[in-house]
Amino acid sequence: MMFYPLFLIQLATSFIIGGALIALLSFVAERADERIAGIIISLPSTVAISYFFIGWAVGPQAVAEAAPLAPLVVGIIMLFTIVYLYLSKIRIRNKGAAIALCIGGATSVWLLLAIPLAVYKFNNLLLSLGGYIVLALFAYYFITVRPQIRTNHVRLHYTFAQKLGRAAFAGAVITFTVFLSKTLGPFWGGIFSMFPAVYLSSFIILHWHYDSDFLFKVWKKTPLGTLAFTIYPVAAIYTFPAFGVLGGTIGAYAISLLGFFAAARISR
Repeated sequence: MMFYPLFLIQLATSFIIGGALIALLSFVAERADERIAGIIISLPSTVAISYFFIGWAVGPQAVAEAAPLAPLVVGIIMLFTIVYLYLSKIRIRNKGAAIALCIGGATSVWLLLAIPLAVYKFNNLLLSLGGYIVLALFAYYFITVRPQIRTNHVRLHYTFAQKLGRAAFAGAVITFTVFLSKTLGPFWGGIFSMFPAVYLSSFIILHWHYDSDFLFKVWKKTPLGTLAFTIYPVAAIYTFPAFGVLGGTIGAYAISLLGFFAAARISR
């Protein structure tokens, strides 16, 4: 398969810019007030940057074709979060083994539920929104309501290697989504643009240094935060074809920020 220079430039740019911006967002979230940390983590980051580069590499219409499945995938991300959090409660002496168990369990759930959506080219927006609502309410109970946890921890100072590793991981996910969109079609790129790269990288670093209770504390408000995450792809269905890649990105993000501020206000 031959790749033209422009496409290689698009892949390289998506890796560098995507990784840097997502790493910045996750660092801000971990230092924010616990009442809105989970909401910040749930801001559209991977999906927003992936959509931009998918639109640049394939065209704005490709984003509109892939976006309808996004709300349902957001619900699947909430299941991913539930599985990781509750697996983290299992007491295993070896921290590396405990993290590996959580990664394997949570990622397997995401892959098993999300990939069939791309295989069958699911694009029913109403069913997607309905599935999101059901799964978000389910997650709200198990992440926000049920756990009654209070923790006090010292802020963590990250090493340069940890910062670089997180940026590289997020950038690799975004680059992969652009590659899939170009080679296999927008549905595959749309699915992997919703891979919870920020969640997973944050889980790994925090889990290594902290206990399960602290993870529950940080992710406590994420079900509420998914409101902005869900609004973005729905808005992108209309803004990308109408305003192009740059205008569509700005328009969709501006609309999703309304959901972010509403969620933050409710949380406070």
